[in-house]
Amino acid sequence: MIEPVIDDPVEAGHLASLPPDGITIFTLEGDSVRGALASGTRMLSLMRRAHGLGVLETLVLGKAYLAAGLLSVTIKGDDRLAVRADGSGQAQGYAVECTAAGGVRGRLFLSPFQLDAPPESLDTSGLVGPGTLSVTRFMAGRTEPFTGSAAAKTGDLARDLAWYFHASEQIKTSFTLGVRLDKQGRVIGAGGLYLQALPFASDEALERVERLVYSLPCLGSAFAEGVSRRDLAFRFFTFFDLNLLEERPLAFSCPCDRERMAGFLRALPKDERDDLAANGPFPVELACHNCGSVYSFTEAEIKGMLA
Repeated sequence: MIEPVIDDPVEAGHLASLPPDGITIFTLEGDSVRGALASGTRMLSLMRRAHGLGVLETLVLGKAYLAAGLLSVTIKGDDRLAVRADGSGQAQGYAVECTAAGGVRGRLFLSPFQLDAPPESLDTSGLVGPGTLSVTRFMAGRTEPFTGSAAAKTGDLARDLAWYFHASEQIKTSFTLGVRLDKQGRVIGAGGLYLQALPFASDEALERVERLVYSLPCLGSAFAEGVSRRDLAFRFFTFFDLNLLEERPLAFSCPCDRERMAGFLRALPKDERDDLAANGPFPVELACHNCGSVYSFTEAEIKGMLA
């Protein structure tokens, strides 16, 4: 991946003032509820620049990146997990994926959004709309991935993911996803929270945690102020028997590179390779739709690799 450069001094200065992105894993209520708290302001800032996104596009794809990051704690080793939303709204949907190491990448199906009228608010659930939400797990060593799907009733990813786990896996789960932008559309704060009941969780514990989730402030605003995940966890969960377990990384990351893109060119049918080598147009540019990286190949490189 070609990492985008943040050349805006205001944006760069703000990001430098924040704690690093990452995920804090913990348990609550006598280890009966498992949770993860993610901060991803830098991840979303790079995502916005790499894909050239506007405000609404940043909010939609940014929340999907945060959700994928949170779900990275549910896989291990070389496994991958993908989340896909196919909506009925004007935004159509998106596909994102994560690795167990906390690398996240993905794309919108339509960008920029083609809106009939200016939006009345920054609530993007109507842009995606009801549809289908799918979660696919790619397990290392297995040839076939496992995909579970459920109806996406609202277009709001946090609520639709909670419903997915209830309907598809019969597990009580909640998500909170928050992105804060400044007046220029820069990402100044981004974070997410994932809570899941373990089989022995009591109804009383779940009720207490559920009330807490509904009372939480916007995570994007909290992280924009420079609060660390650890401090935020103690602020939220002091009276819920908080047990901090592990810290994990979180980053905008894609395994694409020039050699992989060159492999796609070499794999073209012979007549297409011959036409490309003879007629170009040069330079030949290939873009990775998951991270926005653009790889350029000169006429000499093309003729050399396709000879």
